[in-house]
Amino acid sequence: MRRRFHPAPAALASVALLVSLAFPAGASVGVETPGEPNVSTGDLRFHANAVAYRQGASDARAEFFIRIPYREIRFVPTGDRYEGRLRVTVELSREGGRRVGYEQKEARLQSTDLAATQDSLLGEVYTVGLVAPRGEYRFRVTVEDMNVARRGLIYQMKNKKRQGEVRGQIDMGGWMFADPALSGIEFAWSVRDRTPESSFGKGGYDVLPHPSAYYGLFRDVVSAYYEIYDAPPPPEGRAYRVRSMILGSAGDTLMESIDSLRAADGTAWPHVVRADVASLPTGHYRLRLDLLDDADAPVATTQAEFDMLWEAESWSPDAVNLYDIAASTLMTQTEADGFRELSRGAKEEALGKLWRSIDPTPDTAENELKRTFQDRVDYANAHYTVFQKGMFSDRGHVWIQFGEPDEIRIERIPVSDRTLGVVAEGQIPKSSKDLLTRPDTGIADSRPYEIWTYQLSGREVVPRHRMNDVSGGMKFVFVDEHGYGEYTLRYSSVSGFR
Repeated sequence: MRRRFHPAPAALASVALLVSLAFPAGASVGVETPGEPNVSTGDLRFHANAVAYRQGASDARAEFFIRIPYREIRFVPTGDRYEGRLRVTVELSREGGRRVGYEQKEARLQSTDLAATQDSLLGEVYTVGLVAPRGEYRFRVTVEDMNVARRGLIYQMKNKKRQGEVRGQIDMGGWMFADPALSGIEFAWSVRDRTPESSFGKGGYDVLPHPSAYYGLFRDVVSAYYEIYDAPPPPEGRAYRVRSMILGSAGDTLMESIDSLRAADGTAWPHVVRADVASLPTGHYRLRLDLLDDADAPVATTQAEFDMLWEAESWSPDAVNLYDIAASTLMTQTEADGFRELSRGAKEEALGKLWRSIDPTPDTAENELKRTFQDRVDYANAHYTVFQKGMFSDRGHVWIQFGEPDEIRIERIPVSDRTLGVVAEGQIPKSSKDLLTRPDTGIADSRPYEIWTYQLSGREVVPRHRMNDVSGGMKFVFVDEHGYGEYTLRYSSVSGFR
């Protein structure tokens, strides 16, 4: 499933990123990702980033790199194949909100391979280039799945499609217009020699964009493209030396090398850097490039951050949500809030340390608590998936947190003495019952419901890590408000449960 166009400024280009590893299908949800700015929010997961380049003597060019996993796209049968439809929108604005650049394109994706359309590590890669005067800007990248309406009646009435967006800032100011200077850094999945068939040609290179900047398990060589800018060289040419460094989270230099090149003409020269990072552990890192003078002092610097991921699940579009669920299950509120501020690599590192610290049998290959957590996630996905994966639902949240209830009362078509108002009598406080059942409406409450009862405090993976002691048991009431099978938590006897 591969489409190749030659990219051009302010135009879209697409190619499949051919790495294969399947994860379960299902819709994403919009967990906020403050520590992962390249990850979209909304109900469609993708990665996007922006890199600054010069465009002539006075203008700048923001290049946007967008990757959407095929599993996030709804492919529908069309004749003998499957078809997806996307709309990609990129907006570039001044700090005050005035738009200076805009591009919107729609794409049709076709495949005869159903398995490929459900793969989480196969995906569409798009590039968009927008030219603007030098300065600092805000940007927004939106991807819409034109085959899927957004959840909610109001969205369907307005014909809104399932979408996600990435917002950020890009500095294309004076730092890039000194002579000499360096551009921003574009991380790449691969860099090859350019050919007439190259989809992502830059200078003499074919640079496959990698906007997530994840390396490790599936790619243990960091590749990056950048440009050197300077006044035209003299007739004999001009030599440049660039020092590349990989820095750890504490700013310590872990790898260093120096590269040389010679410019014969022009004012901009493309270049690439590669580094074998197979020895780097999980974590968050920074690639720094220094253009050096004759005394080895930096005269221009550019840098960008990347993550090392060695766990397969960290590469899944669901990873940000799985990490969020793990944080809610294993950590205090304060710890979970801090965890959400971390990058993907730092999250994998922190969660790995946490799992090891609570492993009941550290001398064995399997962590039984982690296995219990994963089994609960799998159960929630298998039994409580409606519009979204079950692990994101209220019932899934409680199941993952406390395990299987001692008793579950289910009423799909409650009548007479089985309605919620009658059954809840004596089981929950009257004030909560009145809020739950709304007796003053004069209408019989026929909503489907489930009541989950735990005789004691359930079976938390980390017992009572953030709750008051529960000695009298726990009760949770879920109600299907609209009759679609999506049950919402309407009452909990546990204070502080989120």
